[in-house]
Amino acid sequence: MHPRHLWKRLTGVVVRRGIGATTGALALIAAFVLAGTAAGTSNAAAQPTRPTAVGQWSCAGAAIPNGWVLTAYDKNGCSGWGSWYQQPAADGLYTCSGSPIVPGYVTTDYVKYGCNGIGSWRHNIAKDGIWTCGGSPIVPGYVVTNYLGYGCNGVGAWQHNIARVGLRTCPGSPIPAGFRSTTYWAAGCNGLGSWFLAAA
Repeated sequence: MHPRHLWKRLTGVVVRRGIGATTGALALIAAFVLAGTAAGTSNAAAQPTRPTAVGQWSCAGAAIPNGWVLTAYDKNGCSGWGSWYQQPAADGLYTCSGSPIVPGYVTTDYVKYGCNGIGSWRHNIAKDGIWTCGGSPIVPGYVVTNYLGYGCNGVGAWQHNIARVGLRTCPGSPIPAGFRSTTYWAAGCNGLGSWFLAAA
């Protein structure tokens, strides 16, 4: 019962029954208030605490610590200048457009409405065979071996593999030390053309 309704009922009892009932009514009101407070406290204590991500909000233009990325954007933050949430990079984390890409990571997905409409990119640790979005860095020792025009929500996607003899590399792929490009195959990389990788 709402406290206001209980109070009206109890005061009505006091008026009808006289002063003698006042002490009992007051005791009942005090018990109700204390019980409500205790119940509220126990309910609050029982609520699981949501873990907070390790990170910090910063104003636009603030330095980003090495190994950290931008994962959220508030255009109204910092008195209208905009603010960014910074946190350490992690495998599978979505980051805002313009965020640094930590060495060893590649971008693997794009959501155009992410980060309050400025777009977001999923960062993953590079591994053999991973598909990455157009514009993703290529980790040293890797080559680009295939292409999908519709990948990454229309941005285009490129497959990255650890360099080894016999792979076919796409145009623009780096050729790591110890390897060389050889025979050209026009149908490779979904029609863009490709070159076989051979030992130097």
